[in-house]
Amino acid sequence: MKKIIFSISSVVVLFSASCGSEGTKGGAIDISGKTKQEVFMMHTWDLSSWNDSSSQDNYDNIEACMKDDFYSFISTSQVEINRATLKCDPAEKPTQKFAWSMVSANDPQVTLFNYTWDIASLTGEQIVLRRKYLYNFGGTTEYIYSKVVLKKH
Repeated sequence: MKKIIFSISSVVVLFSASCGSEGTKGGAIDISGKTKQEVFMMHTWDLSSWNDSSSQDNYDNIEACMKDDFYSFISTSQVEINRATLKCDPAEKPTQKFAWSMVSANDPQVTLFNYTWDIASLTGEQIVLRRKYLYNFGGTTEYIYSKVVLKKH
């Protein structure tokens, strides 16, 4: 009987070790206990969607040389863009650093590329940012809405 219990225990331990936790729960990356700022800095991110007031995804309109870029929030004040394989300009540096900020580590807004965005949702796999701003269309001012989705690289 002791051999059976030992064998079952060994199998359970081996199975648990082989699954590896990597901070995941059911396949999702666990961000409990992390601030919003820490989630941005957890890993690199790809731009996967960009919508405006028309509700059409403008991702297809982005130049191919920008679609393969990925973003690393390397500190609480700098984001690094890695230009990846395709370059818009052959002389372009492979990486560029820009400022980003949050008023506090759990603020509901982030300033990125000189625009303030509302953090609409945040998981270990995806960040959704929204922005509302006024735009002048030939003398008529209207609100424009933008939504950007970043996915784990």
